[in-house]
Amino acid sequence: MQTANDNITAITSTEFDSALKPENDELDSASKAEKDVEAEKCLSIITLLSEDEKEKAARTSYKYLVASTSATSKDGDNSEKPPPPSTEERDKYAMAMARRHLRAENGNEKKALQKMRNTIEYRDKMKIDVIRQCFTKNESDVTPPPEEEEEEEYQYHIDNLTPNLLEGKLFVRGYSKDDRALYISRAHLFEARGYDTEWFLKYNIYTLERAIACTERATNGEIEKVIAIFDLGQYSNKVRTPLTLSKDITFCLRDHYPERLEKVFMIDAPFLF
Repeated sequence: MQTANDNITAITSTEFDSALKPENDELDSASKAEKDVEAEKCLSIITLLSEDEKEKAARTSYKYLVASTSATSKDGDNSEKPPPPSTEERDKYAMAMARRHLRAENGNEKKALQKMRNTIEYRDKMKIDVIRQCFTKNESDVTPPPEEEEEEEYQYHIDNLTPNLLEGKLFVRGYSKDDRALYISRAHLFEARGYDTEWFLKYNIYTLERAIACTERATNGEIEKVIAIFDLGQYSNKVRTPLTLSKDITFCLRDHYPERLEKVFMIDAPFLF
């Protein structure tokens, strides 16, 4: 890939194209015995969770989230609803979250359990399920409409997320050759409105969650990691992310989205990188 400025470095189009090729050994890298041990550890972790924690852990999967909310009916609603997911299905999706944290902690069950609980707490605090559903809650024919209080919360998030979405600062577009969604950030566009301390993190979370959802749908849940691309063309100190917000994003990804990024590309990166 050529750049207009010789002082700007970038990965070449050949390198980028090659980097997006699937790695066939991702799902087969561990031996059957290792996978069995890992599954036993994950089962051990979720048995220590409360029923509410298991439900929230399972809802990190979009397939489970849609299935569980679609099966919910309001009082007096006699319309036909699909059956709710079984306990076995819930535990299967909760184990997927446990597996991600277990791998991030190099097989340490105690640490993985604590990090998993911290993430469930964090997701409640940040209202991540509201972030994920705010634009679609009223569009579903099967999901019941939100209560009045919920409706206000959804609208509040729509009103604050929409301006950044319309400006195309962060978005999900396209897939790698093995169907990983591409999560794209265009740093220089943040200059126009600056960095909103309250919503910058939520905006990133929304876009990452969309990429995760697209990848899960495209691969039927077989692949969990997405690809992040940072377009740093026209990047300057004027649009540099404040250090506190950079730390917030870094800690969020490290602690609450383990095993979710396959690769990170920086395109047209200046020398300061």
